[in-house]
Amino acid sequence: MDNLIEAIKQLKKEKNAIILGHYYQKGEIQDIADYVGDSLALAQWAARTEADIIVMCGVHFMGETAKVLCPDKKVLAPDLNAGGSLADSCRADDLRKFKDEHPGYKVVSYVNTTAAVKALTDVVVTSGNAKKIVDSFPKDRLQGNRQVHRHRLCLFLAGVEPL
Repeated sequence: MDNLIEAIKQLKKEKNAIILGHYYQKGEIQDIADYVGDSLALAQWAARTEADIIVMCGVHFMGETAKVLCPDKKVLAPDLNAGGSLADSCRADDLRKFKDEHPGYKVVSYVNTTAAVKALTDVVVTSGNAKKIVDSFPKDRLQGNRQVHRHRLCLFLAGVEPL
């Protein structure tokens, strides 16, 4: 195992790469990661890095987010099939259909969504800023992803009834 860790460290140095690991990753991944955090923290680290290559050890949407924030960098996601319940609960095709059927509504999505969903979203929120942002929109023209509990909560707190 020590040889593998040393080989990874050497490759990171040679390739000017960093490893970003989500809190949910196994300890072995966290041990070799340059930064460990939640989805938002890792996106922020990706945006600030001087590295040429970002290895994102987490669910696939985290790699997508890093690529959106760092289009000039190579972003590697070791497991493209790694999903998350929040991202998997809101499909871009469903959201596109909703927007077509409800023109003029503002769409608020949680940060843990795919790049395709973010592209259809008016504003992306985190648990820390959701209520403030939701409160800033007219309540009769707002729709969150109702499958996601956090969206239900921030819509409830803002007095908005999900469709």
